[in-house]
Amino acid sequence: MSSLATRIRALLPELSPAEARVAAVLDADPAAAARLTITELAGQTSTSTATVARIARRLGYPGYPALRLALAAVGDRPGATLPLDSDVADDDPMPTVLRKLAAFEREQLTGTAELVDGDTLEAVVAAMAGARRIDAYGIGASGLVALDLAGKLSRIGLLCIAHPEHDAAMVSASLLRPGDVAIGISHSGGTAGVVRPVQVARTAGVVTVAVTGASRSVLARTADHTLLTAGRELGFRSAAMGSRTSQLLVVDTLFVGVARRTPGARAALESTYEAVSPRRRDRSRNDPNGC
Repeated sequence: MSSLATRIRALLPELSPAEARVAAVLDADPAAAARLTITELAGQTSTSTATVARIARRLGYPGYPALRLALAAVGDRPGATLPLDSDVADDDPMPTVLRKLAAFEREQLTGTAELVDGDTLEAVVAAMAGARRIDAYGIGASGLVALDLAGKLSRIGLLCIAHPEHDAAMVSASLLRPGDVAIGISHSGGTAGVVRPVQVARTAGVVTVAVTGASRSVLARTADHTLLTAGRELGFRSAAMGSRTSQLLVVDTLFVGVARRTPGARAALESTYEAVSPRRRDRSRNDPNGC
């Protein structure tokens, strides 16, 4: 997926309705959009030329002419059209559902890899590797990602506690202190059960991190560091499939980065693997002195 397409989809959650109509046209068919003048695009989307120009600037271009050139380049690229442009249809056979979801999740992973800032990633890893304690906040599907991060870090001996519930998160955040790290995970960046504990933690001087699909959200504005994830979701929004995939990629990357900086991480992984391995359980069952 092109970096332009990635930027368009990252912007979508925070655009006004008029801006979103322009972005949807750019995203759906870059080559066709590139053939439109600014007046034609504004007319097709029932917006103003000022709105189109604003979208161009928000995408990083000095004006619409530069954006048109970028759109034309995307449209001329073989295979530029994404394999999944719509939700799973009710009458899709299951093999088709599988292929569509695989294409959709590949899109999210590629987009996230392009969006995450490398310097920010390094800074977050360094803070986590040196932290006394790490809190991870997430509600719903994002809570599962928080639990995944906590489980991974515990395998290398780090104290990371996941809080998928608002009150527990607030209590935990109030006990953090400078040198700790608080990570808020929310695709929209507006979930109160994630935003509020991050705000409490930052007030206490804690290093705060946002993992979100909305760069201008309350969560992103609150945190010291923002790791931006690809922002497109399937129609089954409550399932949070695309955002969870992107968040898990970020979590896995953070874990690998922290493990590389943690002395004894490899030995800890081997030890914890052995502790839960099937061979260990078989030995325990066959031990005549065991319970």
